[in-house]
Amino acid sequence: MRILIMGGTRFIGVYLTKLLVEQGHDVVLFNRGKKPAPVEGIQQIHGDRTDAAQIQDKLAHEEFDAIFDNNGRELSDTKPLADLFKDRVKHFVYMSSAGVYLKSDQMPHIEGDATDPKSRHLGKSETESYLQAQNLPWTSIRPTYIYGPLNYNPLESWFFDRIVKDRPIPIPGNGFHITQLGHVKDL
Repeated sequence: MRILIMGGTRFIGVYLTKLLVEQGHDVVLFNRGKKPAPVEGIQQIHGDRTDAAQIQDKLAHEEFDAIFDNNGRELSDTKPLADLFKDRVKHFVYMSSAGVYLKSDQMPHIEGDATDPKSRHLGKSETESYLQAQNLPWTSIRPTYIYGPLNYNPLESWFFDRIVKDRPIPIPGNGFHITQLGHVKDL
């Protein structure tokens, strides 16, 4: 399969790119070109995903079987890409966040659970709603906290630092909120 990965050089995309290439797929990265590709010789298309004209100009003549959008935060980041490929791609995979859910004591969350209109991940929820309304086969992934090597937001180190220093780990709310960490290679 020919697969487009939005980004691909920072965290999740590095692992995804390596895995897909190992599986024999033809992987193309679309990014700003600020970091080297994680696999030598892989095709990169340099551009700014927040500029709809660049998406159109640089990708309109490309064909892909699947697209992985790992770094779209707002609907405006993903809409031009989804619009361009809605009738031309077999599957579109969107990396969302469990942060879209409305806080609830009922666990685990399921797809139909209410989303939080005040979430800092509102743009991801709006993107999912838009993708749902399109003629586009798509999947959304809603991970919780992602950890592992290359993480530019090393959230796990905060916990380990407190443990190593024999400091208490504050638990927000009533202490019954459940969350989990997901390793980047598992995601």
